Amino acid sequence: MAEKKIKINPNEFALAVISGSKLDNPDDVRASKDALKRYLTAYMLIEEFNELEASQFKFFKKADREMLVKAFEGLRLD
Repeated sequence: MAEKKIKINPNEFALAVISGSKLDNPDDVRASKDALKRYLTAYMLIEEFNELEASQFKFFKKADREMLVKAFEGLRLD
């Protein structure tokens, strides 16, 4: 059975990151800048992931993917 490639929609992912973020700065401009920075970071991260998945994951074995998932779980984005 062929394994399916993973492709994450960058906009949907970035919006989910923003909606789950605590952006409570009383300065609206600062809060907006923080939200934009977080959105763009998440968007670019997923773009990179999708490119990597398209070009490299075909060589990964199941154990390699599980190790990658554990590495993502350890990322701190704040």
